Amino acid sequence: MLTTVEGIYENGQIILKEKPKVNHKVKVIVTFTDEVAEDEKQPNKPLSTKLRGAWKGINKEDQKDIKTYFENIRNEWERDI
Repeated sequence: MLTTVEGIYENGQIILKEKPKVNHKVKVIVTFTDEVAEDEKQPNKPLSTKLRGAWKGINKEDQKDIKTYFENIRNEWERDI
């Protein structure tokens, strides 16, 4: 069975937009398109414009801590096991 999952290649890593429904080791084939990822088309917005809900309006010091916290979670999730 073939499964297709969209993702973005950035800084040497492939970031999948969804988790594939595969729970065992499988061979993958990665194809790079010529399309530019939507994230790359728009200039980076400051963190304050990305925060929503309970996070909106938090001071810059706390924004740095929040950004670091979520980057650590993302790195832990994406690390090799």
